[in-house]
Order: sequence, then structure tokens, then C-alpha cells
Amino acid sequence: MSRHQLKSIAQRGTSLTAAMALVVSSVGSAVLPAMSAYADALNPLTNRSLTLSSSSPGWDFTDGSGNATYAPPNSGANGQKTGNYFDFKVSSTATVKTLSFQYCTTSAGNCLAPGDNGWTTGTRNADTSSTSDLNIHNSSAAEIGSGDFSTIVNTSTGAIQAIPGGDITVPTNGTDPGNSVAGNFAVYRDVAGTWTQSTGWTLSVHNAETGTEGAESATGKNNYMVLTNASGVALTAGQQVKVVFFASDNDFYITNPGSSWFFVKINTYDVEYNASPSGGQVDLTGLQPDTDANVIDGGVTVANVMNHSIRIQTKVLETMQFSVGTVDPNTLASDDGAGGPSSYETAMYANTGGLTGTTPHAVCDPIVGGLDASDTSTLNVLSMGNTNGENSLEVGHTYSTHSYWRLSSNSSAGATVYYSGNTLANTVGDEIAEIGAAKAAPQPGSEQFGLALTVADNTGGADEVLGVQQFTTDYAVEATYEQGADGNLSSVDSSTTTDVGGNASWHSPRLYPLVPTTNYNEGAGDVNGTPTTKFAFVSDSTLIPVPIANETTEVVDCVTGRMRYVANIAATTPAGIYTTAINYIAAPQY
Repeated sequence: MSRHQLKSIAQRGTSLTAAMALVVSSVGSAVLPAMSAYADALNPLTNRSLTLSSSSPGWDFTDGSGNATYAPPNSGANGQKTGNYFDFKVSSTATVKTLSFQYCTTSAGNCLAPGDNGWTTGTRNADTSSTSDLNIHNSSAAEIGSGDFSTIVNTSTGAIQAIPGGDITVPTNGTDPGNSVAGNFAVYRDVAGTWTQSTGWTLSVHNAETGTEGAESATGKNNYMVLTNASGVALTAGQQVKVVFFASDNDFYITNPGSSWFFVKINTYDVEYNASPSGGQVDLTGLQPDTDANVIDGGVTVANVMNHSIRIQTKVLETMQFSVGTVDPNTLASDDGAGGPSSYETAMYANTGGLTGTTPHAVCDPIVGGLDASDTSTLNVLSMGNTNGENSLEVGHTYSTHSYWRLSSNSSAGATVYYSGNTLANTVGDEIAEIGAAKAAPQPGSEQFGLALTVADNTGGADEVLGVQQFTTDYAVEATYEQGADGNLSSVDSSTTTDVGGNASWHSPRLYPLVPTTNYNEGAGDVNGTPTTKFAFVSDSTLIPVPIANETTEVVDCVTGRMRYVANIAATTPAGIYTTAINYIAAPQY
């Protein structure tokens, strides 16, 4: 095995996302690279993460009403034209002149570009209605200008605060999805607490797979991005770097694969890339650099002084479960004795093969799309309003509904969960006003759409363990005006707890160690009368996902979020059928 092959086993980081709609949809994907190494001068990139602008598959690029116009590039509903945001720390002190990103279905070894278009006797399946391959489209991608950098990035925090909009079509309702700033990518790093752009980078994209299409071991699509800079950027060991790519209509975008997970292998080099190399340049379009000396941060250092030393390698690969849906199996009555499963469970697991004999649901089962899996038209679809009036909203009452997400990951540096979506809108562009970024109580008679997490606020009480707030999931509902798909079941079924002895990691459904963000932590309680709840919502989250819960120091184990949605209308709200699609995005950090 070559030194490069050993080197290339270490780098990895994963970002998994799931999508949910009111009309709600759920999709998951895992990302970021892996590779391990034996080389005495190579070091790993640490604190790696990748956040996707959309969790939708590449063949899905419409909003909740099926309109492509209202799902612009780089928005949560558009999986066809997505952006990718990389974040990592370097280990070496060196000048980086080239960064490369290779998308593969595995974290080590041979590289097959992600996708599910399949083969039929050597011919790629042309069905694009329900399948797609990852593909990086680049016609004229440009670096964000230095004068526009502070518009796009908060230089104090490094967070993306806007997206370029120079090549994004403005929807017919006149809403500008971005701004007038042009450009598709930026490289920047933390310099003594100030995020500073490195300029002078150019982007090229390539196909870099070990197989061939004829042998059905390659998709032939672009899965490799290379950024290069003749001057480079001088970095210091431990310095944090971000490389962000923004999607546009034509200049640049990344099409998501249709299903499953993928990994991105990241390398930094001390030489400039050139397709026709000469004089200190290197052609990186192959699967490995010319020599290991070109790689700066590409592996881990293994040192020994033994003769004929025994080299032992092992790997702990990234794991991730992120499910989004309308029913938490923990709320379902379950008979784990001779009587067999309940009618709820029988219906929920119909046609899935997930329930046989007397087997009940497990203690950390994924969230599911509905009580009856055989009725696919209702899976992950929520209604909200007066059931006696065809689920319509009324001026005098606040109506609500709820959904769930569940996250587990071995990401040692925690994770953040975001939402991305527009407010309720009809097919002609009328919208129910968002509540806004600051949380507020429901106000019947005023247009409002908002969401929040329902977590028990028992500070100093039973919800604390060793003085730490656990943020247990509050299943309580206001039954009169609540339309949960799980039939208003309001507690964790007692049979779930019987498995505690067989699963040491089991705990009552809770958000901890994730902590809810300030404006999304008061969704539990009454929404009518004298409301005890507060909600927020930002429609710009379709472009810049909004964090609702985060944690930065430890593994996330079977975390449960119960989302509450509220809507109010005014007497002048235009009539129509209003829908939206809310995507939930989980971004773990390793």
C-alpha cells in the first residue's frame, strides 16, 4: 500500500440533513471525507464539518405547492442547485495554494461519485423524476469580491449572514432571494478573532473516479472541486478556515444525489494546481498528488522506533441518524407481551417489515411519517385549522400542530440543528406574515406563522440532572386547537421504559445535550386564552438556515425535538390554500 493510500484514510467529517414539510418531506444524507495515514510529516484537518444549503434530493427542487419559482437556488427546498459550506482547522503551519474536495460514496479507498441513477446493461438510467446523481455544475463561478465579503459574512463570528444573489432569478412575487452581490465562493479564516477573506482563488471542477462508466463503477459526473491560488494563504497550526460555495441559477451549483449518504475528502497542498503543470505546479485532477510532499494537511503522524515495527490501523467511522416526521413511536401504546403490537403500531409499520410478531418499537426508533405507513399520500403531511371547516384558519383562534425530529451522532464536537423554509403561502404569492426573528406570543386576529421547540422548563426541578437542564421533550398539547398527526397522544408509553435495562444509553425523550436557541424555546403550553407560549419564524431561512438547537462539546445521543407550529390570520388575509415546506438540517462537527 502506498504512503498516499495510507495517508488518505484519515480525513473525515460528516453533515447529515433531513427535510420536513407542512406538506412535510424527509430526506437524509451524510457527508464528508475520511482517510487514515502513516506518514511522518502529515497532519489531519480537525473540527471538520460540512453544512448543506438543502437536504432535498437532486430531483426535488420545488416548494410546498410544487412551484419551482419559489424554491430558488441555495434554498432549503431546492436539492437541484445547492451550496456547500466547509469548516475546519488546519494542523500545520504552511502556505496553502490549493484546496481540493472530492465527493465519493465511501470514506476511503476507491471513489464512486454519489448517485442513484443506476445502470441498465451499461447505460445510465435517464429517469430524472425520482433519481439523481451528484454533479458539480460550473460555467463561470467567481470569487466574492473583497468589498462584498462583509455583506456575506459576519466578520466577528464567521457566520454567513447573506447569500450572493447576482445570478439568482427573482420570483414573480418580487421577493429577492439574495442580494445584488455577485460571486459563488469565498475562502476565509480566523485572524485573532476577526474573520478575514483570502482572495485570488480560482475554481475548477472535474470528474475524479477510480472506475469507468462502461464497467458500471463510475457515474462520469463532476465530483471534484479544486481551488487554487498562485500566492496562497499563510496559515498557522490550529487556525480555523471556512470555504463556502453558494449556488446560483447558472454560474455554479451542486446537484445532490438522489438518496443515501456521501463523503467529501478534503486535501490542502503547498503547490499551485494547473491542468498543464510546469515549474512547481501540479496536476491534481488525478486521484492523488504527484508526491506526498505536496500535501500539507493530509493524514495523521505515526511514530515508532522499533525495527520491523508492527503497524496497526483501525478506524471509527462517522455515524449519523437523523429522522424527521409527524409521529414519535414513543407515544404509541405498545404491547411487548404475548398480546402482540397495538393497532397503532400495526398500522404505522405496515408494509415496512419493521414490526413482526410481538416485537414492540425500540427505545430510540426513528421518527416516522404517520400512523399508517400504507397511506403514502399522508406521510409527513400536517394539517392545521378547524377540522369542521376543512382545516381552515379563523380570525378569533390560534391553531397549532406539531412534528418531531430525532438525532444521534458520534460527532465528538456536537451538532447544530437548523430550519429552512418560507412562511405559509398560496399559489399566487399571497403569504401569511412571519412572526419574525424575535419570539412573540400568539395574537388571534393578526397574521402570524411561527414555530418553536416544546421543551419542559423545570429549571431547578426534576428536569435537572446534577444541576444541568435536560430540556425534556414536552408532549402536552392544547387539544381544542391542536391537530397532531399522532392523534394527540401526549406522553411516552410506559412499555418503552421496560427496555431501559437492555439499553444503557436509553433516556427519556429530551433535547439535551443540545440547547434550544433563545427565540425557539417556548413552544410548550397554551396558544389561546392567555398564551404561555412564544414562537418565531424567519422566511429568509430559505436562504440562510436558522439554528434552533446546538451543542459544541459532546456526542449527541438520541436527542428528540418536538416542533410546534402556530398560525393566525387577519380578517383581510386573502382566501386560498396555503402551504409551506420546512426543512430541518443537522450539521454535526467532528
